[in-house]
Amino acid sequence: MRTLWHIAKKDLLQVIKDKHSLILLLLVPLLLITIMGSAFGNAFGNNSNPIAFTVALSNQDSGHLGETIVKALQSANASFTIDIKAYSSTKNVLQSIKDEKAVAGIIIPSGTTQKLQDAASKSKSVSNIVQFYTRPNSNDQRISLTQQIVTNVLNNQINAMYAGSAAVQEIQALCKQPGNACDYATIKPEAISKSIGEASQTSKNTTLIQTLTTGNAPKSSNFDQLLPGFSVLFALFGLNSAASTILQEKEEGTFRRLLIAPVPRYALLGGKLVAQFLLTLLQLTVLFTIGYWVFKLNIGSWQAIGLLLISTSFATTGLGMLLVSIVKSRRQLTPVVTLTTLVTSAIGGSWWPLWSEPQWMQQIAKIGVTAWAIEGLNGVMIFGKSLAEIQFNVLGLLGYGLICFLLALRLFRFQEQSA
Repeated sequence: MRTLWHIAKKDLLQVIKDKHSLILLLLVPLLLITIMGSAFGNAFGNNSNPIAFTVALSNQDSGHLGETIVKALQSANASFTIDIKAYSSTKNVLQSIKDEKAVAGIIIPSGTTQKLQDAASKSKSVSNIVQFYTRPNSNDQRISLTQQIVTNVLNNQINAMYAGSAAVQEIQALCKQPGNACDYATIKPEAISKSIGEASQTSKNTTLIQTLTTGNAPKSSNFDQLLPGFSVLFALFGLNSAASTILQEKEEGTFRRLLIAPVPRYALLGGKLVAQFLLTLLQLTVLFTIGYWVFKLNIGSWQAIGLLLISTSFATTGLGMLLVSIVKSRRQLTPVVTLTTLVTSAIGGSWWPLWSEPQWMQQIAKIGVTAWAIEGLNGVMIFGKSLAEIQFNVLGLLGYGLICFLLALRLFRFQEQSA
């Protein structure tokens, strides 16, 4: 065991003396995380401020349909706020969209309410009664929200008007029955349809379901999403230097000379593993500590985060030992480490939330270290999970690292076989 610690100490001293390695180990990840976090703003986080955007509108209708659409767009919403720019002409609405002053434009032509009432009285279908303008090939979510509001209003009003027309027909049929006396002049289909339409709009604004909340809402920022992912990403990239050192000593015959001495094989690789484990743990600890003080990370449970960082460091180091036991030269090493890192990071949640991926991809991602680590870190930092709830991730990472190290010990050739 003393030999193992001597080998680990020697590797640690070599890294500490190399200033370039320390820069790549700490400063580069911090710089990239800062840039990415500032660039994306709150794209990954839970932003409490509602979305505000502008809609251009020209209400040329003198009936209640245009007024109802305007009131629906002006209604307060916890998720978004619409600023309506009213114009008198269609030309102004179109120009506002072209100048990108509004995300969408709505034209309610003159006589729209009357047109709809006439069609309802004759039980005829109508189409294209309101014009909705957007820029070509636009898939802006704000446009979909606006169009949904207008569509809901139209559907409610159409249902009400056709219901009013049906009510008028029932009244007329009732008046024609023997013994009933009705003054047909007092039956006003337009007034009945309007009354039913206004009543349906009033009932629509009545809340029948009480919405309540329980538990704690997840709190996260863009840095809560980015820092864990990029920390694990750079921890995997850091394996390249450690593995390169092992292959260099192998090529120079250092391992062959050490095998002559009474040094167990597990101590040779174990010393390398301990050194890289401590370096990776130092890197992750420094990044999370700085992230907590500078980027205001929502750590949650430091105990759970600490165990996750330890198990992640062990798992990534074990994976590095396995990769170095498979490749035969330093020339093969860089492509293998880079490919492994990029693939496992892409599907493991380093670049986007793991839970946003399809279920089958989330299962495949468990082949790599990243998914186990990100799932646990996100669970503690974003969803407030306790140590007991992420213990499966900790045990999975420790088991992952142990299996990789045992395979590396079995597959690694301390000296190449002579031809």
